Amino acid sequence: MKEKIFDPSRLKAVAGCFPTGVTVVGIQLSDGEILGMTASSFLSVSLSPPLVMFTVIKNNRLASHLTDGMALGISILSEDMAAVSNHFARLSTMDTPPPFTLVDGAPILNTCHAWYATAVQNIIPAGDHYLVLCSVEALESFPDESPLVYYRGYAKLTSS
Repeated sequence: MKEKIFDPSRLKAVAGCFPTGVTVVGIQLSDGEILGMTASSFLSVSLSPPLVMFTVIKNNRLASHLTDGMALGISILSEDMAAVSNHFARLSTMDTPPPFTLVDGAPILNTCHAWYATAVQNIIPAGDHYLVLCSVEALESFPDESPLVYYRGYAKLTSS
């Protein structure tokens, strides 16, 4: 079967037509350093057993440290956290990096909308990315906050 070639900028533009939540995925290295990256390619996979998934480009520094079984935190950002998202997407740098709390070894941002403490279950190659399947070990949400949404840029949810 012949592979179709698409212009990457057009592919990104079309993908940007689908609103997604914004997360920061974090791991703690053996020396104590916490690595984080912004990910909008996150989804819930299964209720039984509880599984979630995100994708990471293969050349991302965080990807090179992922191993099966490692603790990994997924922080769902609230709508006032665009600067945090940009910091972990390496688009800008905050003067003071946002603090994390470890939950079962998984780094969770202190002021997020919701979070999952997970363990990496499977790392699946997929083109220039990895699909990272994670088992949920603990979770929490703060429903009074509104999530940060990405739709052709950051957007706020509005009620009709």
